[in-house]
Formats: sequence, C-alpha cells, structure tokens
Amino acid sequence: MSWPVKLRAMSFAITVGVTLLESVMGSAAIAVMLWSFGVASARTLLEISAAVSAITSLSISIYSHLRPPILSAAVKRGNA
Repeated sequence: MSWPVKLRAMSFAITVGVTLLESVMGSAAIAVMLWSFGVASARTLLEISAAVSAITSLSISIYSHLRPPILSAAVKRGNA
C-alpha cells in the first residue's frame, strides 16, 4: 500500500526541514571557527555553509524517501 501524495510531500518537507536545521547547526560552528581564525570573510563562509547545508539536507532527504528495492522471495528468506 502506498501513501497518498499529500502525506509523502509532508513527510519529505519535514525531513528536509529537520536535516537542514541539523546541517546549519553543524556548519555554523565550523564557519565561526574559520572566521575567527581569519580563513575567509563572513560572507564567503555564509555562502559556502548555505550551499553545503542545502546539498547535505537534500541528499539525506531524497535518499530516505526513495522506494526500497523489490527483493525476491529467496533474498527475503536469506537463501540468496
């Protein structure tokens, strides 16, 4: 049985939101440290952090919402 499109969209949106928040929290700490050591300007670090957070969030969210592969009965029993 498959979920309705509305529930799938809500689930994907929630997953993206949660993983995006986690990615931003992780990259913000790294960006603040790099900024304090003078590695790059705040604007550059903000742009890089935004890109990395978005890519990480989408890669986790898309992978977690893909349909699982159809396995044969032998594989499910462990006789493969």
